[in-house]
Amino acid sequence: MAILVQKYGGSSVNGPERIRAVAARIAAAHAAGSSMVVVVSAMGDATDELIALAHRVSPAPNRREMDMLLTTGERVSMALVAMALHDLGVEAISFTGSQSGILTDGAHANARILAIKPERIRAELQRGRVVIVAGFQGVDPATKEITTLGRGGSDTTAVALAAVLAPARCEICTDVEGVFTADPRVVSAARRIPELSYRACSALAHLGGRVLHARGVDLAARERVPLVVRSSFTDSPGTLIVEANVEQPRVEAVAHRDGVSIVIAEGTSGGRGEARGILEAVTAAFPALELVAHEQATDAHGAIVWIGPREDAEALKAGFRELRGPGGEWSLAVQHGVAFVSLVGLGLGAAEAARAEHAFERAGVPLVALRATESALVFRVPEAQCDAATRALHAEFLERPERA
Repeated sequence: MAILVQKYGGSSVNGPERIRAVAARIAAAHAAGSSMVVVVSAMGDATDELIALAHRVSPAPNRREMDMLLTTGERVSMALVAMALHDLGVEAISFTGSQSGILTDGAHANARILAIKPERIRAELQRGRVVIVAGFQGVDPATKEITTLGRGGSDTTAVALAAVLAPARCEICTDVEGVFTADPRVVSAARRIPELSYRACSALAHLGGRVLHARGVDLAARERVPLVVRSSFTDSPGTLIVEANVEQPRVEAVAHRDGVSIVIAEGTSGGRGEARGILEAVTAAFPALELVAHEQATDAHGAIVWIGPREDAEALKAGFRELRGPGGEWSLAVQHGVAFVSLVGLGLGAAEAARAEHAFERAGVPLVALRATESALVFRVPEAQCDAATRALHAEFLERPERA
């Protein structure tokens, strides 16, 4: 039978009724002839509640113990979904990430999958069972320590399993009907995108789209995993992620990201304080901070720019001197409350940038900065006007098809 990997997010398994509904969907797909591997997230807000609990116990929770704590959420979900399937007469078995053979590096809170040894999964599929896998987690084979893949990591778990079980399809089942042209909570005219390229979907995920985890999309693109994003609440066909088949400039969606902090390190290299050493140290200590720029002048003066959560930015600021080590002269500045609004698509350039600036002017949104990438134009705007900027770009490029 063909293998289908489904992933169900926290809202999809939030409580007994939702778990029974998900079990019914899984049972129907299994009865239709698919060998089923199902990846589940923690129920509802369980992960956030566990994080809050940890911080009530400890002001700075140990990362290893946080991984031990947070992986319990997915273990609850996997066991309950398996129980619901048993009640429907469907043979099912639940596995943790380590039982599934998901091997990672040792980076607690943001581990990377190194390999998957799916022997137990394949054996259970051959017995006709549905295999339920706890998402977001794995094990470091060298230390035997439990690790987590970072927020949204269940998407990556599902895509990685589909890749190693190939040929297999992967469905990301969530609380929306697919990938939309903008966040429907901000833009009422946003509509579902029937098909989206891997590259555009990756850019959307990296730039603030909340439907898919960016690492999962990138992995699907690299391994060419057939990927669909669809609702677990309706029968909508969702969004099919495909290879790009057009070269002309086209805006696919508008993404926004607010509440971001910017960290800028500037200085001259020397000793362990050289730029490369700083980059490596920050990556290891603060995996949630994203490197967006690194400039090195001929006089050894350099600048490094990261963006990410406020708490990580503040922690880096407090510990930067110790982290960078001796040598060189470096200063670090942090700015909070930054927002980015992005046009996502292929082949976008000066013409689209000019149209965007005119749209901002009409909406009364000042443009702070512009950055172009291969698959997006990223605009920095005042955080208070992030929603207005998002609506302005959507109206200009996606509600006027005759001009898009």
